Amino acid sequence: MVYSLLKMRKLAGFAVAWVLCSSALFAAEDPKVVNARAEAEVYAQRSLEARKKPPRKLSTEEEQAALVIKQAEALNAQADCVKDEDEALALFREAAKVAPNYDRAWSGLGMALWNRTNFMPRDTKEQKAEMEKVLAEGKQACQKAIALDPNSVAGNYWLSNIILTEASLGSWLKGAVVLPEVFKLTDQVAAVDPYYEYGAVFRTYAVVVSTVPVWLSARLGYSPEIILPYLDKGIEMEPNYFGNYTTRAGVYLKLGDEPNKQKALSDLEFVLTHDPDKLAGSQSDNRRLQKEAGQTWKQITGKNYPAR
Repeated sequence: MVYSLLKMRKLAGFAVAWVLCSSALFAAEDPKVVNARAEAEVYAQRSLEARKKPPRKLSTEEEQAALVIKQAEALNAQADCVKDEDEALALFREAAKVAPNYDRAWSGLGMALWNRTNFMPRDTKEQKAEMEKVLAEGKQACQKAIALDPNSVAGNYWLSNIILTEASLGSWLKGAVVLPEVFKLTDQVAAVDPYYEYGAVFRTYAVVVSTVPVWLSARLGYSPEIILPYLDKGIEMEPNYFGNYTTRAGVYLKLGDEPNKQKALSDLEFVLTHDPDKLAGSQSDNRRLQKEAGQTWKQITGKNYPAR
């Protein structure tokens, strides 16, 4: 794996060692931003090449399931509440029943189960327990997809997302412990299609920057700005997906100081002033991100957009 991602895994390893009171310490050196930018170009080219490859021939059952999955994905893209997501989930379950050996049916089910948790409250112990049940089912679905195809991009990515979401229900210490497993899964994605879901693995790395305390990152000499070139490339490849803007805004805020604060506000303003439904397949995600962008804007400025 490329140099910068190796450093991130060292960061994760250090966090686990710290939690377990191990004496092993991992040295970290900041990769230069110019190297990260070059790596982002390599990754983008890898994704473009991966998408040129013809899909494997499907069995009759898989072809039938693929039609159901297409319907489920369309519903999932427009889902704005638990009821909407449950309709998509029913179709993914149907697809898995029609073709139980089709990895896409299981990875789609895992994705939809994770997406369902975006509409679930998590304020009380009981609410978190309900989320954990949904995530546990999603984890099993993704694990089935990976068992059928170890290189399943969707299976590996959504499993990493589910694990991070599970960890987010606890303390940052819990999050630190799961990082090696998360990086192992996202490495599998990066090996095949790094810009899957418009650069989802790089957004995951940015989330990790927020998970690990500032003092720990500083102790290792780790700087969040190494994530920025990867997010920049994702925006270049698909400017209508809001996730890279909101994630980049989070990195800017992590870096601190007034110029970075203004950059964060600029990214949030883009999200708040553009049509969330413009990108087919990401309408629901973009709407959610637009709402979150408004909340973040208020947290930063103390005012509702567009006031500063």
